[in-house]
Amino acid sequence: MVSGIRAATLLARGREEGLRLALLSMEGTARSFWAGAICLMPFLIIRAMGNDALLSAGLGVELIGYVLGWVAFPLVSLTLAEAWGRGPLWPLFIAAWNWANLATYTVLLGSTVLGSILPPGMGGMLTLMAFAYALWLEWFVAQRALRISGFRAGLFVLMDTAIGLLIASTVARIGG
Repeated sequence: MVSGIRAATLLARGREEGLRLALLSMEGTARSFWAGAICLMPFLIIRAMGNDALLSAGLGVELIGYVLGWVAFPLVSLTLAEAWGRGPLWPLFIAAWNWANLATYTVLLGSTVLGSILPPGMGGMLTLMAFAYALWLEWFVAQRALRISGFRAGLFVLMDTAIGLLIASTVARIGG
């Protein structure tokens, strides 16, 4: 887990050497899903600050959506990675993607907390910047881990975003 956190720190700064720490063995990909457990508390705080879904009967639905978000994209991305002949690099990509999510959740939590005390316009701009950073980080990880073009890495980001939006809208419909 320490290697994964170090990998996240390097990747968050755009340093490709974080990939070497993300996957030290084939079990490294499976262990990288511990990042989801680490990110659960920031997720809950962000959700609680955003609406009252966690204060009502929606907590269970939110948690199911959270788990789906950590599982659906890796499963779907395997198909795309294999179609592009990058299947052997997929375990590295998923390990790096999982650990990079630590940086993403840290930035999103910071922007959410800071945005709550800033004037609305500044808070909104900070949130937008945090999301832009999250998209860039995923693009960077996909491009470097899978050794693909920036365009193809962008398609992975779009796919993950679409899956996330689908899960979020489903959670909102069921839990709302």
